Amino acid sequence: MPVISFALSIMLDDVSPGQVLGRYELLMPVARGGMASVWAARLKGTRGFQKLVAIKTMLPGLVDDPSFERMFLDEASLASQVRHPHVIEIMDLGEQDRILYLVMEWVSGEALSIIMKYAATRGGIPLPIAVHIATQTCRGLHAAHELREPDGVLVGLVHRDVSPQNVLVTYDGVVKVVDFGVAKATARLDTQTEAGQLKGKIAYMSPEQLRGEKIDRRTDVFAMGILLYMMTTGKHPFRGDDQAQTIARISSDEPAILPSVLVPGYPPGLEAVAMQALAKDPAKRYPSANDMLIGLQRALPSAMRESTDEEVSEFIRRLVPDRLEAGARASRSA
Repeated sequence: MPVISFALSIMLDDVSPGQVLGRYELLMPVARGGMASVWAARLKGTRGFQKLVAIKTMLPGLVDDPSFERMFLDEASLASQVRHPHVIEIMDLGEQDRILYLVMEWVSGEALSIIMKYAATRGGIPLPIAVHIATQTCRGLHAAHELREPDGVLVGLVHRDVSPQNVLVTYDGVVKVVDFGVAKATARLDTQTEAGQLKGKIAYMSPEQLRGEKIDRRTDVFAMGILLYMMTTGKHPFRGDDQAQTIARISSDEPAILPSVLVPGYPPGLEAVAMQALAKDPAKRYPSANDMLIGLQRALPSAMRESTDEEVSEFIRRLVPDRLEAGARASRSA
C-alpha cells in the first residue's frame, strides 16, 4: 500500500484549545505519548448536533521523520478496518493547516496502568475482575488478528505494543484496545521493520520480537500473558533492575516464577493459562488470543466466577472516584 507524504511543520504550541480542525473543535489535551498528543474535541454538526471525540495529533519533534509519519498513517489505515466493541474505533483522518490528525471514539475510563497502580495500594485487582478484563482484551486482539483483505486473505495484523497503557477500561466496565501506532501487517512486504529497530515497549515484548525475528499474533499473546500475570500477582514476570536485565530475562529460556509462589492459593487453572501464554517458545504458547480466551473462561474454580461488565464498572468507580470526578469537571469546564 503506497504511503502518502504529508508536510507537517506546525509546533504543538500552535495547537490549542478552541482551535478547529475540519469539523472538530479542540477542547483540552488529555494525553501525550511518544509520538502524538491526544485531545478531547467536539464534533459539531448541523442544527446544534455535538459529539465528544478524541483527536490524535503528531508531536512536532517527529514531523520530519518519515517512519513516524508512516506509523501514524498505518494506524489510521489498519486500525480503522478493525470493527469490534473491544477495539478503539477510528472515525476519521484529516489534515488542516499542515496538521495531520486522527479522530477516534471518546473513551471515558482509565488505562489499565492507572487501575493497577491504584489497586496495588488496596490489595490488588480481584481475580474475577482481572480475568474479565483479560478476556475482553483477548477478544479485541483476536478481532485485530483476524483482519482480512477484501479477498479474504489475512492481513496478519500484530499490535506489537500490548501494554497496560494501551488497554483502556471504561467506567462502564468495557475494555478498549487502543494505539495501533506500531502495529505490523506481517503479510505486507512494505511494512517490514528496519533491521535492528524495535517498536513497542521493551518490558512487554516477546523473545522473538526482542531478537528481531519474524513475529505473528503469538507475540501479542505473550504480552497478554504479561498483563494477566501483572493483574493477578501485582508483579511483572520478567522485569529486572534495568532495561538490560529485563531484556535478558525475557530472552533467556528461564520461565517466569509461578504465580502460586507469589500468591498463595492462586488457582491452578489460571496459573496454567498464564504460564502457557508466557512460554518463551512461540510454538508452546496459545496459537491465538481466542484460544487464550477459551482457557481463561475455564481458569477460575467453580466457586469464583468471572465478573460482569457491571461489576468491573463498580470496582473502577470505587477505585478512582477522584479521577472520575476530576475528569467530569474538566470536561464540563472545557
